[in-house]
Amino acid sequence: MKDYKIYTSQDIDVYFNLKKCTHAANCVKYLPSVFNVNRKPWVQPDAALIEDVKRVIATCPSGALLYKENKFK
Repeated sequence: MKDYKIYTSQDIDVYFNLKKCTHAANCVKYLPSVFNVNRKPWVQPDAALIEDVKRVIATCPSGALLYKENKFK
């Protein structure tokens, strides 16, 4: 996906597009174990349950965050 950076883990890949981000900060507010701007990489998809990662990404108002489950990795 053009303009998206990919953060991978065993079960889920998280895609982030800085150009789309409106900095609503839902990700860092609701799941700081995965989304932490003071850490590199700032997205660590395996730091929480996959259901929680998907739930928080669904709250992203801009579409800057997307995910893909890795059922066959």
